[in-house]
Amino acid sequence: MKRILMVIATSLPVLGGTQRQCWLLARELHRRGHEVALLTRGGRGASSHELVDGVAVSRTPTIGPGHWESLVWTLTATAWLRRHGRRFDILQCYQMLSPAHVGILGRSGRQAIVVRPACSGPYGDVAEAERLPFTGLRKRLLRRVNAFVTLNGEIEGELAGFGLGAIPCHRIGNGVDLATFFPASGEERRALRGRLELPEDRVLCVFVGRLTPQKDPDLLLEAWAMGRWPDTHLILVGDGPLRNRLEARAASGSLAGHITFVGARTDVAEYLRAADLLVLPSRAEGMSNALLEAMACGIPVVASDLPANREVVGRDGRTGSLVAPGDAAALAEAIRRLVKNPSLRHEIGSAARLLVQSQFDIERVADRYLSLYAGLSLSASEGFHS
Repeated sequence: MKRILMVIATSLPVLGGTQRQCWLLARELHRRGHEVALLTRGGRGASSHELVDGVAVSRTPTIGPGHWESLVWTLTATAWLRRHGRRFDILQCYQMLSPAHVGILGRSGRQAIVVRPACSGPYGDVAEAERLPFTGLRKRLLRRVNAFVTLNGEIEGELAGFGLGAIPCHRIGNGVDLATFFPASGEERRALRGRLELPEDRVLCVFVGRLTPQKDPDLLLEAWAMGRWPDTHLILVGDGPLRNRLEARAASGSLAGHITFVGARTDVAEYLRAADLLVLPSRAEGMSNALLEAMACGIPVVASDLPANREVVGRDGRTGSLVAPGDAAALAEAIRRLVKNPSLRHEIGSAARLLVQSQFDIERVADRYLSLYAGLSLSASEGFHS
């Protein structure tokens, strides 16, 4: 049995992509009989300790805005880890900023530290570490990490360029709960659309993600205006700082009546299973949950041609379409091709489902993590990388 502490800056009730992956893995490892706990920030009204799905959640306090809040939490979480964390074998830190600092500074003895950067590119962990103060000190601390879990080759290149190339990288993708995300039959799809109050007689395209510049929903609306497809409807699932402006834009001209914003939802699987395709025009990704979940539901995807998306979809078009980031015309054409061809949507969606089953099922992903943990445990007698 492994004893694993997952360190993450924010968790329940916050459930973004990184948080969802943390919880998905934690629950799967607990199901297999391993001891799993989670250390995160406290928040207004949140308990300092609770048991959720068999996972012990501890929250330490923080105060202030921005960087000050991160610094205070780093100190309180490190203190907690030094007092209570000796029983753990593995400290798995989600992101290489404050969570990694907590693991490094709070480690006792020969505990292994695994750090999982969340994203590559201009919004990624390395880019953020280079923008923040004390970059040199951060590098020195991060050289004490035993292993990185990387989602794509771009992250590995960035780590090497940051001076961390000597630390082993283990490529382990995100996982999907195939019992939640699976294809809907025609009858199920009609019922879902009725329950969700979605158009039943149109080709339904869905976007899932935060409404932020990183996800580039503005580009999606630009492409949608180019398309002028009267028999289609676009659903945006998610919230964020761009929402008000996007809603105003969608309410006028040729877009009016063809776009619906439903906000942040906990029933994302129902929207994906009700849809005909997913569109994801991001400027940067680590490995998109929405992309994998849509593919698991057997619907085709149109996504930006980023290294992270290429790791999942590939460039041959069999399991989805990739288009150049920022190219609204290419995005509109890729959407049009799928909107107009139901048999192609079925063919690509079926191939996508098979790919996710073979590579990204959470059970397979958990196997890879356990193999990594076993290797780190075996190396303890020889001394960890430092």
